[in-house]
Amino acid sequence: MQLPQYILDIFAIYEANGYEAFVVGGCVRDAICKRNCHDYDVITNALPQETIALFQQIGLRILPTGFAHGTLTLIYQEHFIEITTYRKEDDYIDHRRPANISFTKSIYEDLKRRDFTINAIAYHPVHGLIDPFCGIKDIHRRTIRCVGDPNKRMEEDALRILRALRFSAQLSFTIEEKTWQAILTHAMDIDYVSKERIQAEFNQYLCSDKPNALHFLRAANILELILPEMQRIYDAPQPTPWHTYDIFTHTDIALNHSKGYNLEKKLAIVFHDLGKPLCESFDEKGVVHYHGHAEISKEIAKQRLKQLHYSNTVIKYITTLIAFHDYYVCPKRKVLRRFLSKLDNDIELALDILDIQLADNHAKHPKLQKELIENVLSSKALLLQMQKEQDMIQRKDLAVNGHDVIALGYQGADIKKALEMLYQTVIEDPSQNTKDNLLSLLKTFKS
Repeated sequence: MQLPQYILDIFAIYEANGYEAFVVGGCVRDAICKRNCHDYDVITNALPQETIALFQQIGLRILPTGFAHGTLTLIYQEHFIEITTYRKEDDYIDHRRPANISFTKSIYEDLKRRDFTINAIAYHPVHGLIDPFCGIKDIHRRTIRCVGDPNKRMEEDALRILRALRFSAQLSFTIEEKTWQAILTHAMDIDYVSKERIQAEFNQYLCSDKPNALHFLRAANILELILPEMQRIYDAPQPTPWHTYDIFTHTDIALNHSKGYNLEKKLAIVFHDLGKPLCESFDEKGVVHYHGHAEISKEIAKQRLKQLHYSNTVIKYITTLIAFHDYYVCPKRKVLRRFLSKLDNDIELALDILDIQLADNHAKHPKLQKELIENVLSSKALLLQMQKEQDMIQRKDLAVNGHDVIALGYQGADIKKALEMLYQTVIEDPSQNTKDNLLSLLKTFKS
């Protein structure tokens, strides 16, 4: 494991003063997995007040970010390094926090309190790897396994349930059977986890690009706890020519086709069809229709995302993606100009919406999806060409303005209606955008 020089400098400072220090946890695990390491957590047998004195005497700034729990943040060479004193923990309260912690001189005691064996490995360039719970073997086996008794570990801190699922997704590791059973047993305890922490874990989980991600959370009895609305689409059939999968499976397959998408687009896919059961109707042939489901799904997403403490900006973006996920487009300029006009000509938003449609179409009937996918891809290509050519018409580009409309005798709400009529006309045919022509249209429209 190649540690950066600033970490080696910290080790040297501790050792010169009679202390020891190791890096621990994710950075060690990722190095063994041959994944990039960016953050290095340091543990030491020095007490917090000793660490503060040690670095302050050489002019370094250190912040007491978690002093009561033995955690400090050292600022060194523009790096923020979290340093924690070896510690032991008493019994946990409220399924989240230990009732009391105490400091120890034993690195073994510190590693023993950690969640999973793959995170309970420490490293020093001279002393090597400290791995009392066979975490390296589990890494090579690609296994998530609790340190000690899985039921006790999950009961202590319910956040570990979400972390196990997230690590499994990010690393493509399987969860060891006893650990999996403990997740199932204690799933309901995630009610003790803050909405902010649930959101953070769920975000990382989605962005891992795990195949069949929603089915995995459902199997763990977790999905309906994070998103209760999901239960109404479990095994809900879609008797329509466009679909062959139930709504839940359709959603998960669409998510499978979101590899590389940002978080907002992935969340839009998760929520995009949740409104379908609430507006289901059947025609005389027994074919189902879901008129208005995009708007209902948008409202469901808005409420749930608020409860999970997403920002208003993020919620607005996601709900816009959902609202337009079934908006008709085709590779024709006038159709795409009309589409853009509904989005204030935000080309990036339009492209993101088409990405949602692309994933959605990948999850439709195999015999019909090819044409749908090609339609979206061609529309995206034409949108990019239109962006390059600046072939987008905004309302301010009209050859007439409100004063011209008023001069012809329009009043009140009719002024806005007249301008909108002209705008839609020009979107359909930009050659119509001359003052004489638009004034002529206004006169005809008024009569």
